[in-house]
Amino acid sequence: MQWRDRLMEMNWIQPFIPSYMKPLDEPAMMNETMQEFIYEAEEFISDLAALSEIPRMNKTFKRSIQGFSYKVKIKPKKIFVEMIDTHTSVSTMKKRVYITALRREHKQEQGTGRMADATIYYQKNHQTIVRSIKKHPSFQSIFYHLHRLDVSLEGGSLESLPAAPPEISEAAAAEGRELEVLTSALKDYQKRYRQSDFSGELTQLQHELSKAEEEFDLLDVEEKHHMKRMILHDVPNLLQTYESLNDVQKREAAPRIQSSFSRMAAFLEAQAADLEATRMDRMNHLLHLNDIRYSPEAGQVSTSSLMKKHYREWKNEDTTGKQP
Repeated sequence: MQWRDRLMEMNWIQPFIPSYMKPLDEPAMMNETMQEFIYEAEEFISDLAALSEIPRMNKTFKRSIQGFSYKVKIKPKKIFVEMIDTHTSVSTMKKRVYITALRREHKQEQGTGRMADATIYYQKNHQTIVRSIKKHPSFQSIFYHLHRLDVSLEGGSLESLPAAPPEISEAAAAEGRELEVLTSALKDYQKRYRQSDFSGELTQLQHELSKAEEEFDLLDVEEKHHMKRMILHDVPNLLQTYESLNDVQKREAAPRIQSSFSRMAAFLEAQAADLEATRMDRMNHLLHLNDIRYSPEAGQVSTSSLMKKHYREWKNEDTTGKQP
């Protein structure tokens, strides 16, 4: 962290900082709608990063979805992003986000293009407030996806880059925050839609997710991303859209929605089963090691001999386990 950044975080200097440089600190805004707002932006930028077969330089790409409007303008030296709550957005605090990322071949910091500007404007008490989101944890994933887009524009491969920011996902996993967010979201849906036709399905999802709690950290990045997308994006969208239908439309859509929830529960059940199998494989491996280490003849042989014996036994098991 540079000395300017440390200075900006000191409490005594906050009254003297211009509004556009003050960090965003609005807990009321960090709700489900904001998560959706950020998620759709990530998906849009990620899709652009994957479009390596079409020309993207000096072009502007637009997308409108779920009451949100997005615009990404790509230039040789900069990438501009605009994120807007439209009049159809359900958000109670309308907002606009403007991000300017310098291309890393032009100016970089720690291997990524420098964020020249990252600002949010939002309405509160009939006033427009402006704040900086450069250091806000909720927006770091967007900056990471911009880095992936930059790499793609340079002709680099995205296969070496994970689908989610490794430092964010690892920190969250270490603190147990990822699973906590998912569990909290499902509990919120259960409470909000307890009178819904699908309250039982939500309970089932909660039950299946709880099976994966103990070994959640064993899931890889893609599995966690799939799970987060399902719970934080697909489930609330399905419920909100269903509630907006009239009675006739609800009767027509109910079987398909029920089938969709069943597939979601099956996916979570499969993840839990895989984790259980992983746990059993690890236990069997430990028991096998103990059998070798503490067998009657173990004390009379060297470590290298034990290793060779261990290898031979595993090789024999692999051979006998094969079907003719």
